[in-house]
Amino acid sequence: MKSLKNTLKTVSALFLLTVSVMVSVAYAQPTSTITAQLLEARAMEYVQENISWDPETTEVRIDYKGKDIIVPPGFVDLNFDHPKQRVRMGRFPVTVKITVDNILQKKLRLTAHVTHYSPVIKTIRPVNRGEILTKGDVAVEVVPSNRILRNAMTSLDDVVGNQAIRNMGMGRVVTVNSLRKPTLVNKGDQVTLIAQSGTMRITAPGIVREKGFKHSLVQVLNIQTQKTVYGMVMDSKTVKVNF
Repeated sequence: MKSLKNTLKTVSALFLLTVSVMVSVAYAQPTSTITAQLLEARAMEYVQENISWDPETTEVRIDYKGKDIIVPPGFVDLNFDHPKQRVRMGRFPVTVKITVDNILQKKLRLTAHVTHYSPVIKTIRPVNRGEILTKGDVAVEVVPSNRILRNAMTSLDDVVGNQAIRNMGMGRVVTVNSLRKPTLVNKGDQVTLIAQSGTMRITAPGIVREKGFKHSLVQVLNIQTQKTVYGMVMDSKTVKVNF
């Protein structure tokens, strides 16, 4: 009798263990892991794809302080967004909605850092107002910025030969508003009018009626004909006119 009771206890224990294992198996669900590195990489791709300027001159960094995300099995989709209509420079938040089979699982926040690298022209010595800039006065330097430097000069060709309209210390960024084309002729200056067509070249003395800079159009009185014509300033002594 005692042996029968022991046998029943053993069978009962085995049955309960089997049920327990079956229940555990029934509730064990496979899961998917979205790593922090994957979130940062996808966020970086999102920001880079939405940059409206040259991405080759831009550095993007993503900060995510959270851990890996565990989600149930299914089709995983990462939907990124940011507060503004366009990606901008500087620091701003990026949100991501994680869905599985179109069901929202998580909404997270990451931080984007966008830096633009732009070539600018800087002075390499103090420049005084009225000076004509030469190649020895300025140099190109690539600088990081959190905004587009819209007024900064970026080409030496656009700077050299122009006149400073304000004092600029050494290392200053040369802007559009700090330069002007130097005046080559002023009202009353006597110049030579040149008209050329093929091998034919005609010259005549003239008197400038208004100030002008290189390649600007000015009114000039032709002294010989006493007629006023328009011509292009070539230098301080020459104005080119058409036949």
